Amino acid sequence: MFRILLAEFKHETNTLSQQKTDFESFRNRGYLTGQAIIDNRLHTGTEMGAFLDILLDQPDVSLIPVVASNAMPAGPVTQDVFDLVCGQIVAAVRQSGPIDCVLLSLHGAMVTESSGDGEGDLLTAIRQAAGEHVLVVSTLDLHANISPAMAANANALITYEAYPHVDMYDRGLEAARIVLRTLRGEIHPVMRCVHLPLILPAMTTLDANMKKLVDQIYQYKQMDHILSVSFGHGFLCADTDVLGATVGVVADGDEDLAETVAEKLADLIWQAKEKLVHETISAQQAIERAQLTDKGPIVFADVADNPGGGSSCDGTHILRLMIEQNVSDAAVALIYDPDAVEAAVKAGVGQMVDLNLGGHTQSDIMGEPINCRAYVRLIRDGRYQNRGPMERGMTVNLKKSAVVEIGGISVIIAANRTQPYDLEIFYAHGIDPTRRKILLLKSTHHYKAAYGPIARQMLSVEVSGLMPQNPKHLSYTKCRRPIYPLDPLENRR
Repeated sequence: MFRILLAEFKHETNTLSQQKTDFESFRNRGYLTGQAIIDNRLHTGTEMGAFLDILLDQPDVSLIPVVASNAMPAGPVTQDVFDLVCGQIVAAVRQSGPIDCVLLSLHGAMVTESSGDGEGDLLTAIRQAAGEHVLVVSTLDLHANISPAMAANANALITYEAYPHVDMYDRGLEAARIVLRTLRGEIHPVMRCVHLPLILPAMTTLDANMKKLVDQIYQYKQMDHILSVSFGHGFLCADTDVLGATVGVVADGDEDLAETVAEKLADLIWQAKEKLVHETISAQQAIERAQLTDKGPIVFADVADNPGGGSSCDGTHILRLMIEQNVSDAAVALIYDPDAVEAAVKAGVGQMVDLNLGGHTQSDIMGEPINCRAYVRLIRDGRYQNRGPMERGMTVNLKKSAVVEIGGISVIIAANRTQPYDLEIFYAHGIDPTRRKILLLKSTHHYKAAYGPIARQMLSVEVSGLMPQNPKHLSYTKCRRPIYPLDPLENRR
């Protein structure tokens, strides 16, 4: 019987954010242990869901679910939380008797109060506790900053291939199958990673230039003796000494092959780097484009205030301009403002309420609060279930939420942050997104998976925020130099 320990510890850290990620942040999005992991994640469109779906059916496998802990991206993870969750996993490795594998779901861009390489620290601790004979495999987010410590202490690291991340479940299946085949003696995975001195913008794999590149990269998965190929784009808002793009290749017992393919793929990425640009427009340009047509929905993606990248989700720049220019037939998802929600609840449905909306977090960057009088349309418990292509079946908890109307704009306000990449956020709040001309979303690219089929236009609108799209607009102090595009580099070596 193969004994496999399961754990999840995920956080994408935005070092621009002053909001520390504490234990409450993890509890708000998900902190599960033991049997509760199976009860909550089985059959969900997540890596852990995939692990459970495939491994629970194997007669020669015994699972040890330890912890599944996930927080919305924000500032560094507090040391006490990291020590707690890392300690839980390491203690389980030491105390569960002989184990054959540690199978993990990680992000790859966690920064703690003491370290710029949270996952590297975690994997190092796991390896020290488990020993060299135990298989260690982990899935990673596409935006992982894959460090040398991560690569040295795992047998296989498998990143998402798509952005929007519609392939979480598939990558979970891929990781679980590699684990099963390895434990059964069918394969012998060896991994080599190549780190590039390259900071990439947050680019969707739907972009023509990026799609061409990733198609070239992932065709190498079809090569004989290649078990997995990964392209970690890196997370540009994590200012650490491990920031940057990385290629990882897992081969079946052939270290030279893994090294050769990884170097070749790194060359492909380096050659394409100048074409990998996320084009954005201003808020005024977006409004003017919308005025040219009567047909919608037209998505205004507030790309720099994406809570899925660690921004505050309370930026007011675009909404303020829409109000000032009397934009109507619009809906907004969402503004994070617990005080505004409380005021709406106190006023009650059908009543008018005076609000200082948004702009309470780093307002010098996110914009000042909007002083407005609004009509309270709806109040909810803030819970809904994703039904779209990303994380289908997962429950989102906004704690408490409301819909307020400011002129012709319906604004979802909430006591918890989330990235509105699923249409259900609107339907759950009594808004049909297909019948609105303009949808303002706090998202960069994830929304495209669900909104693409209904949107007539999808506009990347950039204003001041905690997730700038151009690395040159960030003031890095800790990343290794030289690094492109901050420095002129002709070659990557």
